[in-house]
Amino acid sequence: MSRGHFDYQQWRIRKTAGIIERDIARALRPKPEMVHEDYWIINKMDYPHSIHSVAKHRRFSSREEAEAYLLRRFKNVVKAEPQYIGGRFFQDETETVFQSTKSYMRGVPRGERVPVLYAIHHCVFDHYPYDADVLELNDSTIRTMKEAYRQIRIAEIYAGHVEWVMSGDDGEDTVRERLKEDLVAFEKEYASKDWTDFHNDFDEYDEWFEEEISCRHSLWM
Repeated sequence: MSRGHFDYQQWRIRKTAGIIERDIARALRPKPEMVHEDYWIINKMDYPHSIHSVAKHRRFSSREEAEAYLLRRFKNVVKAEPQYIGGRFFQDETETVFQSTKSYMRGVPRGERVPVLYAIHHCVFDHYPYDADVLELNDSTIRTMKEAYRQIRIAEIYAGHVEWVMSGDDGEDTVRERLKEDLVAFEKEYASKDWTDFHNDFDEYDEWFEEEISCRHSLWM
């Protein structure tokens, strides 16, 4: 038990290592099947470079369905003139663009008159289920995180032994031997570690911290 020569925040060091360990396990966990999305939406531009959805959260199964909805909802909308189609306003040149016959964009250069534009946009992509806890990391990043975990745990061991010596809980004649024993034990643990097996919710670190503070207070009183 440390008498508190300096507070090296052991619980914080261990918690940081635990968070890294948890994220490695998340990255190595088998991934769920991806969900395929294929739908159409209607985008509106009423300010240069500002695009937002006309029917929020509304998805259409085809271009024709989206166009029919747009023309039914907005009576003063027609197919856009050639100068409003292409990369100047919408990056995707495959989009079908419409323009308003009565409403005009704000924020355009003085003297320019640009109608409010609408684009039928096709969304095709794959994603993991939104409620799935998925973390994708490449092998290089995972190796770096494993080494970070290792170095943090070694730093914790060193800090603990130095603190014990300085507080009088260990002697200078024995600190090297005890430090070596703990390092050897940790390296064995690290070498055989199953990185996919992690179930800690970190409550134990907070409980450990409260117990440590309580013990220190009893020694100082």
